[in-house]
Amino acid sequence: MSQRAPLVSIIIPCFNYARYLGAAIETARAQTHRNVEVIVVDDGSSDDSRQVAQKYPVKLLVQENAGVARARNHGAAEARGELFVFLDADDELEPVYVERCLCALEGAGARAAYAYTQMRYFGDRDGVHESGPFSRKRILRGNLVNASALVKRSAFEHAGGFSKAWRVGWEDCELWVRMYSLGYEGVFVPEPLIRYRQHGKSRNALSRSELRALDWRLWWSYPKLYWPRLLRHPFKLAQSLVRPPDR
Repeated sequence: MSQRAPLVSIIIPCFNYARYLGAAIETARAQTHRNVEVIVVDDGSSDDSRQVAQKYPVKLLVQENAGVARARNHGAAEARGELFVFLDADDELEPVYVERCLCALEGAGARAAYAYTQMRYFGDRDGVHESGPFSRKRILRGNLVNASALVKRSAFEHAGGFSKAWRVGWEDCELWVRMYSLGYEGVFVPEPLIRYRQHGKSRNALSRSELRALDWRLWWSYPKLYWPRLLRHPFKLAQSLVRPPDR
């Protein structure tokens, strides 16, 4: 990263979330780190999402409905920033989000490729999603990093972006594991600086069966990372071999 204030691209994929999109854009534009560009990727919405985006000085990209992974990657390909934030259209950022994440990232080692924070739930449910400092154990055992982490463009592109082969809700988990397999790590900011809206269509925490299915696919996709640990726990390994869960 350069010594000047780096340009941060805040990329907002949107599919039929016109009613929330304005609030997401406003929090992206209200960052205390002023050198930001906001990009909205309309993923084939049938509501007024495009019209909402056009009310703001943002870059609007339009594509046929292809899913959140493709929408995020589309935004990244068109972005000018040295760093990316992927903000879901129904979520919001605290004003200091980019500033605090940048500060944490710039004070970390060379392997640090992204900074992430805690999330505060709002809407149908309140509370804080507890995360924790980055570690090998945490990144391999669960998704402690949310999709809205501030990530270096160079690392994101080296990793190949979000995979379109993973189901919605898993694509961010897989990206951080893939980045770890390439030698990248994250930096934790212990503050709830993302507001994660809870409503009927929210992507909430994965169920136990979904977590097991995600675990199984990660184990087989990244054997060099997972199998040494699995071999130390033969019962868990046997479970995965006997009856892999639905994917």
